[in-house]
Amino acid sequence: MCNRNNFTHRGGGKNYSDPISSRYYSKYNQRGGRKNYCPEPKRPVTYGDDVDTLMTTLNHTLTTNSNSTEEFSSTLQPQKFRPTRPTRLTRRDNQQKRFQINQTGWWRVSIQQAGAIGKDRVMSTLKAHCPRQFQAYHYFIDHHTKAGVFFVNSQHDANMIKRTNGEIEVQGLDILRIMVGRVSTPIPSLDEDLRPHFKDYLLRRRFNQQTFQLDLSNLADDEELSSLGIFPQFNKHAFIRDVIAIINKDIPMTRQLDFGSNNIMNLYEFRNLHLNQLMQLSFASNQLKNVEDFDNLKHLRQLTHIFIKNNPLTSPNNTRSYSMDDIISNIQQKLPQLKRIDDIDLAPTIRFATDIDTIALPKTLPYCVPNEMQGFLARFIEEFYRLFDTRGRSELHACYHDLCMFSLCITKYEDSHVPTRQFKYGGGLISDSRNLLMVNDNNKRINLLRHGKTAVLEYFTTKFPYTKHDGNSFHVDVITTANNRAIFTINGLYKEVDHVTHNPIRCFQRTFTCAQTDSGVHIIADHIMLTNATEAQISKMTQSSSSSLRTSNNQDTPNTNTDKQNQAMIYKFSQESGMNIEYSRLCLEQNNWHYNKAAEVYLDLKNQNKIPADAFNKS
Repeated sequence: MCNRNNFTHRGGGKNYSDPISSRYYSKYNQRGGRKNYCPEPKRPVTYGDDVDTLMTTLNHTLTTNSNSTEEFSSTLQPQKFRPTRPTRLTRRDNQQKRFQINQTGWWRVSIQQAGAIGKDRVMSTLKAHCPRQFQAYHYFIDHHTKAGVFFVNSQHDANMIKRTNGEIEVQGLDILRIMVGRVSTPIPSLDEDLRPHFKDYLLRRRFNQQTFQLDLSNLADDEELSSLGIFPQFNKHAFIRDVIAIINKDIPMTRQLDFGSNNIMNLYEFRNLHLNQLMQLSFASNQLKNVEDFDNLKHLRQLTHIFIKNNPLTSPNNTRSYSMDDIISNIQQKLPQLKRIDDIDLAPTIRFATDIDTIALPKTLPYCVPNEMQGFLARFIEEFYRLFDTRGRSELHACYHDLCMFSLCITKYEDSHVPTRQFKYGGGLISDSRNLLMVNDNNKRINLLRHGKTAVLEYFTTKFPYTKHDGNSFHVDVITTANNRAIFTINGLYKEVDHVTHNPIRCFQRTFTCAQTDSGVHIIADHIMLTNATEAQISKMTQSSSSSLRTSNNQDTPNTNTDKQNQAMIYKFSQESGMNIEYSRLCLEQNNWHYNKAAEVYLDLKNQNKIPADAFNKS
C-alpha cells in the first residue's frame, strides 16, 4: 500500500478532494488493471489565509525570469510528473487569466468606529500606516453600523489596507477594525467630495449655454467621469436622485434634457424634476416598460416633445401588447400639453372645458342662515334657551304647538376614535333614547315619541336635567323655510346643573321645526341628539364661561337695574292684562318697553278679538 497525499485543487473559488477514490482502485483492480497501482504522490500546494501568497509568487516569477511561463508551471506541478495532455495547459492558462482579472475591479473597505472618529482623522491615520498612497472613492458613513465605508479599484491597495486590520490604534480610542471585500461596482450615489466635480463636469462638458441643452446621454461610458471616480448607474434610484438634485439647483434654466442610453428602468425619481422651462425630454434607448411611468412627468407643464424610441415599451413584443398608437394615446392622456412624441406630430386632443379651466366653487360659509331669518332666529334662540335654562321650565308652554312631538337620541362614543369624557346619563335618560341603532323594536320606537304639548313639557319638567347652555358654542344652520315652516338645527354645548356627583358637559344637536300659525310661531317638532363632550370642547366651554363671568362682573349697575325693572314691568302687565308672562313680555318688547303704549295696543287687539286664547293660558 502506498500513502496518498491529499490533493487540493483551487479553482473557481471551490476546493475539491482527490477525485480518485478508494472505490476507483477496487473497481480498477477487479477489471484486471495493473496490480498494486498507486499514482505518483504529488507535493501539495499550500496557500495562506488569502491570495497574497499566490500573488507574491506570481509577481516574483513574472518579473525576475524571462522563462516565466515554465517556472510558473513548475511552482504548481510536481517535479516528477509533467503534464502531456492539453487539459493541463488549459488549467494553467485559466489560473493566469484569474490572476489578471483579480488585479482589476472594486473592493469595499469598511472601518468600524469611523463614524464617531471622523473622516479626516480616520483617513489620515490609515494613509500614514500604509507603505504607499491609495485613492479612496465614495466615502460615506453607514447609517446602521456607523462604520466608515469607501472603495478602492486595485487589489494591491485592497490587500495593503487589509493587512492593517488590528494594527492601527487611534490615540485615545480603540484599535481600528478593517474589513475588505470584493464588490461588482462602487456605491452609485455622489458623496460630498464628488458632487462638486460632477457639477463642474456637467457645466463644462454637457451643457450648451446657447441652446440651454443638457446632454446626459450614455454617461456610463464617459472616461472623464471614470477618471474622477464617478461611475453613473441610472438603474439605481440613489444616483438618479443625486443627479436631479444637482440639475434643479445648478442648471434650472435647462430647456432640452437628454437621458438617452442610460439603462433607466423607471421614471419614479423624475417626479422631483422641477424645470419650469423644460420643453424637450429624451428617454430614448433605455429600459422603460410601463406607460404608467409618465404620470411622474405631469408637473412639467411646458414639456411639448419627448423621445421614447428603443425602449422595451415601444418594441412590438412589449409585455402588454400595446401598439404604438395605444402608447401614444395613453401618454397623451397623461401629458395633454405634448405636441410631438419621437418623430410623430400629435393632433390636438379634444377635451371638455373641465379639463382645462378650474371651476371656482362657492366659498364655504361657517353657517347657513338666510338674511331674512337672522333677526327672527336670534330672538327665538335667545328667548327659548333663557326659558329652557329656567328652573321649572313652566314658561316654555307658549313656545310649543298643541300637537307637537319630541324625540331624544343619545349617541355613545365608547368605541370611537374620538376621545370623550364618559359621564353617565342620570334620571333614566338613557332608557328614553330613540337611537335607531340600538332600538330595534318598532313599537318601542313609537312609544318613546312624546306627543302633544302636555307630554313634552312634562318630560322637560320631570325627567330632563336642568341645564346651562353656552351661547358662544352655538352653531345654527337653516335647512328649509318653505310652506310657512322653518326647519333649522342648533349645535352647541350645555352643562347639567345640580348633578349628584359632578356637572357633566354634553354636546347637543337640536333640530326644530317651527310653523307660522294665527297665534304666532310655534314649535311643532323638537329632536335632540346628545353625546358626551370631548376634552377640547370641555376646555373651550370652560374658557368661554370664565370670559362670560368676567364680562358679567364688569357690567354697569344700570344694566342690572334695567333687567330688574323690565321683569317687574312684565309681572305687573301680566297681572293687569290677565295674559301669561310670555305674551306680556312680547307685547312690551314690541312697544319698546313703553308700558302705557303696550296697554293701548293690548286693549285695541282685545276689542278686535285678535288676541289668541293661548295668551291667557297660565298653566
